Amino acid sequence: MATAVNEHSLGRLVVVSFLLTILAGTLLLLLPISRGAGMAPVSWTDALFTSTSAVCVTGLTVRDTGTTFSLFGQGVILGLIQVGGLGFLTFSTFFMTRLQRRRQGMSLQYRHLLEISHGAVEAVHPGQLLMAILLFTFLVELLGVGLLLPRFMEIKPLDEAVWYALFHAISAFCNAGFGLYADSLMGFRGDLLVNGTIMGLIILGGLGFLVVADLRRLFRGFLRRKRGRISLHSRLVLRTTLFLIIAGMIPFILLEWGGAAMGEQPGAVVLESLFLSVTSRTAGFNTADTAMLTGPSLFLVIILMAIGGSPGSTAGGMKTTTAAVCTALLRSKARNRPRVECLERTIPDETVNKAILVVTSYMLAIIVGVLLLQMTEAGQQPFNKTEGNLFLAHLFEVVSALGTVGLSTGVTPTLSLKGKWVITALMFLGRVGPLLAASVLVGGVTKIPFTYAEENVNIG
Repeated sequence: MATAVNEHSLGRLVVVSFLLTILAGTLLLLLPISRGAGMAPVSWTDALFTSTSAVCVTGLTVRDTGTTFSLFGQGVILGLIQVGGLGFLTFSTFFMTRLQRRRQGMSLQYRHLLEISHGAVEAVHPGQLLMAILLFTFLVELLGVGLLLPRFMEIKPLDEAVWYALFHAISAFCNAGFGLYADSLMGFRGDLLVNGTIMGLIILGGLGFLVVADLRRLFRGFLRRKRGRISLHSRLVLRTTLFLIIAGMIPFILLEWGGAAMGEQPGAVVLESLFLSVTSRTAGFNTADTAMLTGPSLFLVIILMAIGGSPGSTAGGMKTTTAAVCTALLRSKARNRPRVECLERTIPDETVNKAILVVTSYMLAIIVGVLLLQMTEAGQQPFNKTEGNLFLAHLFEVVSALGTVGLSTGVTPTLSLKGKWVITALMFLGRVGPLLAASVLVGGVTKIPFTYAEENVNIG
């Protein structure tokens, strides 16, 4: 019981940490100093929406970031993105390790905090893991700034170019999707440097710190001519990520060739399709107008947004490993295998059950989210009187918010007050995780000292 209560308390700490950060960001964005020159005051709802979107690294906006907010306001948003991307508990753990007095007795709590925020952790001291995460993050972001800076220097003064490069590099690595341009990155469509850098940052941010550490260890072994092997987790993440990028890009090319969104130039269509496939899984940047995509492409984007990135990363969604385990489950059952097998390994039943629970939770959240958005935006209006694509647009926005993606068909800025609250709640739920949120609300798990009799139920 003590363990259950302890985990319940840690779960509450996760949620409270994010809530306090969002509240602090909201208050800062309401300050006059955060307002852009000549701009009207930002409402409480819009400030809360923006702060939540930044902390939850979503990227959905109801106000243009580049014009609505001053340099100070943009700095607040960027700070919220960085804190949210790393996971607020990482910073909390840093201060806790500084204050710890009983390292042996407290280390399991630190590890559990990091596991909630970043997924499974290595058997190392939390302080060392924290420093490794911070070092990797800042080095990659600095590399992104260095690559983007020359392009921005061509169109901006040096001080603005540095700020634009820094803002977009951090936003891309944290899979946030916030940009200082009103049309996201549509002005850079066809630009290999900008597109390639942003995609690289998105992928690195969406792989997860443990996968990167695994690859680093494998590379070091290769240099020393030692045969290395990465974990099943890393292999699943890498294979699924590569598959989803290719499986998204090819249909986008076929569906959008000659269309209004991407045009007919082969090179541009391929690059924009690749970028769309990468960014759809939680980044939120776009080089093609999302509202101009065809219906099938929008539905494919919805699928990619729902899957999301990988555990232990800055990305959201159900996660690549969840999709991989569920696929392995279907394949194993189709072959009448007693256990779920994948890449010459057997997946524990507990892991399979968690994957099913994650998918079920996300589907339930999507259903409730779409229903609420239909109620707030369409109300009791007859179906034949509503806009034809409204349901698809609402489904798109809900999945984008829940998966902390940030892509939009243009509906978000036009939402009613209640609609904005629905999306705000979905962004928060998508960040802390449906299962974590449920555990906090319901409470600790109580062990039952007996089991009920088993009885079969017909399915299908």
